[in-house]
Amino acid sequence: MPGLNVAPDGDPASARVVCASCEEFRQGETEADAERDWSRATDCRVLLRRHQDSAECVAREPR
Repeated sequence: MPGLNVAPDGDPASARVVCASCEEFRQGETEADAERDWSRATDCRVLLRRHQDSAECVAREPR
């Protein structure tokens, strides 16, 4: 239905849905980068992408 994902200002691009799992993977990548743990950072990126491709993700990002 049109209008469900529209922000109060009427701009659909500014309506951002937050997915807790996506945020956890991004935070994990940031922490791994800070610790220079490149393998773990890569794992976080892969897991994030797999999560976004799944039906569980509520905030899929276009590729």
